[in-house]
Amino acid sequence: MKLAIVGNGKIVNECLFALQDIPEIEVVSIWGRPTSLNKTKMLADDYGIMEVYTDYEKMLMETNADTVYIGIINSMHYDYAKLALIAGKNVIVEKPFTATASQAKDLASIALDHHLFIFEAMTVFHNETFEKVKETVPWLGRIRMVQCNFSQYSSRYQKYKDGFPAPAFQLESYGGALMDINVYNINFVVGLFGQPEDVLYVANKGYNGIDVSGTLILVYKDFVAELVACKDSDSESFIMVQGEEGYFKVPDSANSLRGLDIYIGHGDNIAKEEFRPKEVHHRMVQEFRDFVKAIETDDYDKVNQSLAHSISVCDILERAAESAGLRYGE
Repeated sequence: MKLAIVGNGKIVNECLFALQDIPEIEVVSIWGRPTSLNKTKMLADDYGIMEVYTDYEKMLMETNADTVYIGIINSMHYDYAKLALIAGKNVIVEKPFTATASQAKDLASIALDHHLFIFEAMTVFHNETFEKVKETVPWLGRIRMVQCNFSQYSSRYQKYKDGFPAPAFQLESYGGALMDINVYNINFVVGLFGQPEDVLYVANKGYNGIDVSGTLILVYKDFVAELVACKDSDSESFIMVQGEEGYFKVPDSANSLRGLDIYIGHGDNIAKEEFRPKEVHHRMVQEFRDFVKAIETDDYDKVNQSLAHSISVCDILERAAESAGLRYGE
């Protein structure tokens, strides 16, 4: 894979660090805004990237990259992914895939019409722990309750409180707790149980209307899933899935999934199993290896599965935002 990188923020730094462990990927180009050219050049120097651009469409025309990785603010995902697809490039988009289900469907249509690969970069589905979780769910019997908590005091929260909101705390940039971190919880739950029957989001809003924290309720036939995300406070992050025959706990956030504790039975007759995945260089390594494999083997079923899932998640995000009165883009 020859890769062009779009962006120069925190997630791009993580991506470039992870890619050092994947020799089958060559990063040939990087794009950043003209106002952050020095930052982009520094990344290019650090990681040996030969081509630096501030004009996105020019990069798409000139680069020999076959795939574009988009790691910029949420509100720009759709436009930049669409331009890359139109230019004939495969695309990897950071979460959230798009802001709305209609945008996701549009990208899917373009990709499918031109047999291009497009994936949402969601580490949840490229993790040994998630595979173990899928094996474990049937052991629990009828599912009765799901709880997810991803709480992480944002490094940008103090500046937000001081009146200088970064894009992660702006409605016009599609930031906030729902889009930035609860999206991991949503992906985990939808990946296991599919689309819910109903969606309700109750948000703690800041002075500019952004959700600094909140609780999302997903209603399924037999159970309710409670998904908490906080950018304004810290706590233990975890996932708990309870069934009539047992339960499991992931003592970690949904974007890392560094282990699984399984409890089957009741009272004094509980059997416990602990699962810990192999240590990896970085949580993003396996997903990029999986993307390379899918493209090399022309595994288009992976594209269809990924797109169907991303569209479902975008639909939930859209319904959740509407229920909480979040007016993105304003």
